[in-house]
Amino acid sequence: MSADVQVKLISKKHVKAFALEMAKTRAHKFTRVSGDFLLLCEGKMKDFIRHHVRRLPSKGKTITP
Repeated sequence: MSADVQVKLISKKHVKAFALEMAKTRAHKFTRVSGDFLLLCEGKMKDFIRHHVRRLPSKGKTITP
């Protein structure tokens, strides 16, 4: 599988719920989550995975923290 393949890694429903839950502690209450925010989260997740896997030693079979 190529790294350029468009695969959704995150659940929009869960990201929205988590973001709105985190926003409850703010003085201004947010009620919606933009599509751009979801794209940003998706990109950050893919970037994290890509960089983490590249840092692993080239031995073994398991991706570890």
